[in-house]
Amino acid sequence: MELVKNKASGKIFVVLDDIGNGDFLMITPDGKVMRLEKRLFTSLSDMDREGVNEKQLTVYKDYFGEPVNN
Repeated sequence: MELVKNKASGKIFVVLDDIGNGDFLMITPDGKVMRLEKRLFTSLSDMDREGVNEKQLTVYKDYFGEPVNN
């Protein structure tokens, strides 16, 4: 699970896919799947999941069709 932090808000987003043209497909803190610009985010360690909420984990599981290992 790849995590990034929004530079402006400091909130954690989950990356689903690198869709090119400088954009990521990602899960917002509200659990919505959105296409957003990479430049708006900084990378986080894949191990740092404290900022990921249940909505994001559920959407991630649904998207990939597999359980998330916490």
